[in-house]
Amino acid sequence: MITLALDTSGPWCTCAIVAPDTILSNPSEKIGRGHAERLAPMVAKAIDLAGIEARDINRVAIVTGPGSFTGLRVALAFGRSFALPRKLPVLGVSALQAMAAVADPEQNRKIVSAINAKRGDICWAYYENGRELLAPRTMPVEDARKAIDELVFDLCTGDGCDLLGRLPVIDHVSGPVLGWMSEDLDSAEYAPEPFYARGPDAKLPGGKSP
Repeated sequence: MITLALDTSGPWCTCAIVAPDTILSNPSEKIGRGHAERLAPMVAKAIDLAGIEARDINRVAIVTGPGSFTGLRVALAFGRSFALPRKLPVLGVSALQAMAAVADPEQNRKIVSAINAKRGDICWAYYENGRELLAPRTMPVEDARKAIDELVFDLCTGDGCDLLGRLPVIDHVSGPVLGWMSEDLDSAEYAPEPFYARGPDAKLPGGKSP
């Protein structure tokens, strides 16, 4: 099985092509903005570096967020478009879960994954032995710090760790790990839908949310 893994949810533009236990290619660059212009050429480069054809890819794994509203939709739109004519399964994995997988490759640790959701908020989740014990939730930094201080955990991942006074072991998603972890996931349970830290600010007439 060959998997194409994509992440544009944050400042990194990441593309990896992996086979089981093997990295075929992994171009990745911290660009801040401009994912829409960079992702397609990066995927073409990854395919070339891997020495394969696009038709050799068997599935697509995409980070769904939380992250930049515009950025994370770049990989989702590209990945779906790539997969549709080839009838490939597409899986969506949260950045929180993907970073926890990097920090706990043996699945024997307790991990807090935390992402800076801006505006004084943190989006975080809690994992133990590779399982999600507390689902992602967004809350003010002080509330998150109090909640997390009551937990027993080994490591913190994500750029929200700094706001919690913790040192992150990793602050962005690993493309290869995203690809490998997706091999054991069911596409029916991991839909490629955007995951936002908070609802949209835009309101319909009458104050209703879209």
